[in-house]
Amino acid sequence: MTQTQPVETIPQPRHAPVAVPTAGQPYEYRRKPLVEPDWTRFPGWRHITWEQWESAQWQRVNCVKNIKQLRTVLGDLVDESFYEDLAADQSALATMSMLVPPQMINTMVPFAPMSTESFLADPIRRYMIPVASDRRTDWPSHPYASRDSLHEHDMWVAEGLTHRYPTKVLAELLSTCPQYCGHCTRMDLVGNSTPAVDKLKLTLKPVDRYDAHISYLKAHHGVRDVVVSGGDVANVPWKNLESYLMRLLEIETIRDIRLATKALMGLPQHWLQPDVVEGLERVARTASRRGVNLAIHTHVNHAQSLTPLVAKAAQTALDVGVRDVRNQGVLMRGVNATTPDLLDLCFALQARRASCRTTSTCAT
Repeated sequence: MTQTQPVETIPQPRHAPVAVPTAGQPYEYRRKPLVEPDWTRFPGWRHITWEQWESAQWQRVNCVKNIKQLRTVLGDLVDESFYEDLAADQSALATMSMLVPPQMINTMVPFAPMSTESFLADPIRRYMIPVASDRRTDWPSHPYASRDSLHEHDMWVAEGLTHRYPTKVLAELLSTCPQYCGHCTRMDLVGNSTPAVDKLKLTLKPVDRYDAHISYLKAHHGVRDVVVSGGDVANVPWKNLESYLMRLLEIETIRDIRLATKALMGLPQHWLQPDVVEGLERVARTASRRGVNLAIHTHVNHAQSLTPLVAKAAQTALDVGVRDVRNQGVLMRGVNATTPDLLDLCFALQARRASCRTTSTCAT
């Protein structure tokens, strides 16, 4: 990349890594420095500066939402057969509409030559931009799968508030994300409708929805753990999210608050904005003073997604007082379903600068 990138990277070890004999062992650990891939390798972003790239506003405005926009970014790096495969999926099979931030596209085929074959094989592409040929035709879904397999909507005690377990609730503040994943378990509510799924809609004004949540939690003292999610909390205007969190912190019985945001990885620029960092510090300081555990749960499925910007966003959250940054990955064929891929992900998350302290992987 021609421009200088003012991003803190993993310090190099004093001595070069030495390969240790691993006869009979299924995995060889090698520490790898995090690198921000060169986005100018994409024809559509050849003239994008570092200042633009680190702007959350630029990232949001330039999200890829349709095939035409993807063509503009990729140019002739992939051939027409890929777009035909993608169109076939979008027109009949996709449960989520397309929405991919530049940050995520930049981690697809990050260092190898880009081609139709390498793009199709890329693990991030597989779950963020699925094509028809990715789908299994012999067993397209689990026999017990449904539009709302977790029955979250059935357990709403207020709009967007699921009370499934005695001490825990899920608070869905909104139904949008900065990025839409092809495997989303909340595909019944999140995102725009597709030919395959007519989405449910939140009907209350946000202020009324939030008031209903707080009223319920004040009246139910058995709840101690609130997962604040959506959608993705990164799409809630910060002043509104901070107000909601401060109101939660006023409820004496709540002891754990978990913020769910894939954007820590998919749009780290959001979590590095000064107003968001300053606001998160106020919330973290209040949580600490009141003895409440505040954590961020993000969603990384492959080590390839971890870059210096992602590490910086995670470390910044910890620096301002968030107790833990955790990862909840999803086991997916062609993405992370091998021992090396899962171990690469776990070790990358635990790296000194990646700062995601734990990882929990569930099957889908």
